[in-house]
Amino acid sequence: MPDPRPVPPVPGPSALPGATGVLVAGAGFAGLVAAIEARLHGAEVTLIDPAPMPLWGGNTRHSRNIRLAHDSETRWQRGGYPAAEFAADIERLVPSDTGLAGVLARGSADLGPWLAARGVAFEPWDEGNLPFSRRTAFFRGGGQALSHALLRAAGQLGVRIASGRIEALPPDWAEDRPLCLTVQTADGQHSLQAEALVLATGGYGANPDEMIRHLGPGAAAFANRGTPHQDGAPLLWLMAHGAATVGRPGDGHLVAVDARAPASDAGIVSRADGMQFGLVVDAAGQRFRDEGTDVGSARYSVWGRALAERADPRAWLILDAESTARLPPLLYPPLTAENPADLARLCGIEPGGLAATLEALAAHLDRGTPLEPPRSRPEGVPFAPPLRPPLAAIPLRPGLTFTRHGVAVDATARIRLAEGGSAHRVFAAGASMAGALLGQGYLSGTALAIGGVFGRIAGAGAASLADHGVGHAGPATDKLRQASAGPALQPAPPQPAAPAPEPEPWDEAARALNICNTCGFCTGLCAVFPAARLRPALGAGDLRHLAHLCHDCRSCHYDCQYALPHALAVNLPAALAEARAADYAARLPARLPQAVFLLCLLGLPLMALLAIPSERLFAAGAAPGAFYEVIPHALMAGGAGLAFGGAALVLAVRLWRFWRQTAGPAAQPGIRPLARGLGAALRLTNLGADRGCDGPRGPTGPARRIFHHLLAGGFVLTGLATLAGAVLHAGGEIAPYPLASAPVALGTLGGIAMLAGLAGLSHRRKRADRRPASARMEAADRDLRRALGIVAGSGLALLALRDGPAMGLMLALHLGAVLGLALALPFGKLSHGAYRSLALIRHAAERAARPGPRR
Repeated sequence: MPDPRPVPPVPGPSALPGATGVLVAGAGFAGLVAAIEARLHGAEVTLIDPAPMPLWGGNTRHSRNIRLAHDSETRWQRGGYPAAEFAADIERLVPSDTGLAGVLARGSADLGPWLAARGVAFEPWDEGNLPFSRRTAFFRGGGQALSHALLRAAGQLGVRIASGRIEALPPDWAEDRPLCLTVQTADGQHSLQAEALVLATGGYGANPDEMIRHLGPGAAAFANRGTPHQDGAPLLWLMAHGAATVGRPGDGHLVAVDARAPASDAGIVSRADGMQFGLVVDAAGQRFRDEGTDVGSARYSVWGRALAERADPRAWLILDAESTARLPPLLYPPLTAENPADLARLCGIEPGGLAATLEALAAHLDRGTPLEPPRSRPEGVPFAPPLRPPLAAIPLRPGLTFTRHGVAVDATARIRLAEGGSAHRVFAAGASMAGALLGQGYLSGTALAIGGVFGRIAGAGAASLADHGVGHAGPATDKLRQASAGPALQPAPPQPAAPAPEPEPWDEAARALNICNTCGFCTGLCAVFPAARLRPALGAGDLRHLAHLCHDCRSCHYDCQYALPHALAVNLPAALAEARAADYAARLPARLPQAVFLLCLLGLPLMALLAIPSERLFAAGAAPGAFYEVIPHALMAGGAGLAFGGAALVLAVRLWRFWRQTAGPAAQPGIRPLARGLGAALRLTNLGADRGCDGPRGPTGPARRIFHHLLAGGFVLTGLATLAGAVLHAGGEIAPYPLASAPVALGTLGGIAMLAGLAGLSHRRKRADRRPASARMEAADRDLRRALGIVAGSGLALLALRDGPAMGLMLALHLGAVLGLALALPFGKLSHGAYRSLALIRHAAERAARPGPRR
């Protein structure tokens, strides 16, 4: 059964046409917005990007929030942030008479609703997952989710998306005539005529030769925090062939990063922190800056610039154990050693220089000897001098997010010419022109606002030039806004499954969750992420709690910029599922529950065949007491009591231990957290549509939750049927009961509901993407579905065959299935509801202890 609310998949690459109305170069935020806006205005649009499909989105994948003007409070932003205030903030960075600050501020006011209409999900501030912000809105799931939403919107509207790049424009690029372009593709060069071009290829942060040319040899050590495909080829060509330029050559948004992080595309998780807690030294072991002067949010970029300005930009943050414990979650643990000499050798620092620095610090602390440079100690920022072992170090280098050197544009987003005037058919949006509004500064969320506002302006302007050119489609219509008007776009080919986690699943769960804590983009997706941020140490109990909070909706996998093919290869759903499977098994063989179930399923009928005379076992009839002629009531009831009672006792002990071991941050127990936790468990609020979860084909509908509720509801009905039968038996009515009786009606309805739910879940599993799956949990899930199906099916079969000679054997088969399900309960996946309910109750109590969001 397909999902009740299917959506178009993220489109795969299309073939390039020979001509197009608007060509957009770059599938980052600015390019996607420009392509969608041009298509909404009726133009035929082709969007090209040199990256492989999993990396479409450019640097946008590493973004989290966007600066938007608004006059009154919205679901996404608190208070008000008028356009005039936004413009004033920009003009303080870049005093300008071009009027672009006003264009940006005014254009941002309706950008949020425009994005929401394209399927972009924002994080509601009143859920309390994010810090106070009236200037910026946060994307639910971060920039990867944003990119996927816009790619789906573009594909639905009929934007042709292809792999390719342009490196140069024709000599007459600035004139009022169609552009004849050469597009480089994997298959070679392709000629394409465009009525207009929107340049949205970003800067040149992934072009080390260009950075070295402007900044010197030290730039070779810079990390490129953004996409490896931002080499700036068309931008650099334009700046060398008549385009007016803005910004300082080589300038960009820099932060200090961990030198061990991937050299490219590492984004926010590479960011280093904690300089205010220790000392920063260079390769000679010498300090070069006061570590305590910058402790606010600007400290990241301050240290990035400080490192970049040095001939050798390498440095190391030196800490002691006390300061190391104060660090926020970081991508890698610090390097450690018992003495300064060993630490210096481990890091590649000059040992004598580091020893001299630490001796000077000791003299300063003991006798007040002046330090050069000084070492400030801001109020409220603890400083433990790194003089007592063990010592720790974090290697540092500058990390470039994006460059701020690009082309100048006018208020219509057309590229300005060095000799005056503007190019008629060539537009720019995003980082390629952001220097005009950022200067050498940075305001959080502004780069994305520039891409969105000027992307829309460029897209509309480019579309107007296609009115009498190639592929003119006329004004946008409601039909165009709602459905694909271009050729059908096929989903991307299935990706191979991710490598299996290491044999110890808890290690992989800890690694993945630490990266999630360091990143923080998925905080609002489900209960796991805010709970993880409350437990940064990620001890054994923390991991158990977080693993069972996960509902395996897998949205975080599709929204994660660090999933394969990224070098960090984060696969959190698979890691947590593998951990849950290990936890259920409790170091017993993984397939033990299935073996127990099969033993009971086959063993009880076999025992019946061997122990019960055939004339009694195969006797026909459904007279009262016929069941007990096969298996005496005392044996049936006693065996069931022992099996269910023993399983319940073992499970209760395991749950009690789980509750004790998963204690974490301060919690506020009470009726309300209990009700909220149980309500979340019963409604499955962390699964599917309520949270806006993403699947491989876009936001998921309620199908999985519906099937799950059918299965769970049917299971409850069968339990009520058993209870009703016990009541009737106690009143003197003996089974089998009439068709209209409560036990039969409830059991029949429950069995049918269970089979319907199982059929739906099985169908969805067959169609599911295997990349975020755990092989061990998939096996456990199949075993449980098979067992539940046999229980429900055998019960219905017993009802259908109870008047014939197969009744006795079918009764033994059904009771064996029920017995096997009960005995497997404490160590199988069937127990997941109990663990998850306890985790949700604890999470609700922990959230209740936190202060509510500020207005």
